[in-house]
Amino acid sequence: MATIVKTDAGTWKALVRKTGWPANAKTFRTKRDAEDWARRTEDEMVRDVYIQRSGSERMTLAMALKR
Repeated sequence: MATIVKTDAGTWKALVRKTGWPANAKTFRTKRDAEDWARRTEDEMVRDVYIQRSGSERMTLAMALKR
């Protein structure tokens, strides 16, 4: 089940928790983006095709160069 909350910074945080899977959260600029991501993530978990990405797998070249 997903929980969508507005943060103090004005962004939206989606938290997906499902039995048998680690909790997964992500922050978005719009509520709709958060809802869409949560829906897709839950669907992938139900179909057992979800792959949790680590921070390094999500990192872009530009982000790495800034470090």
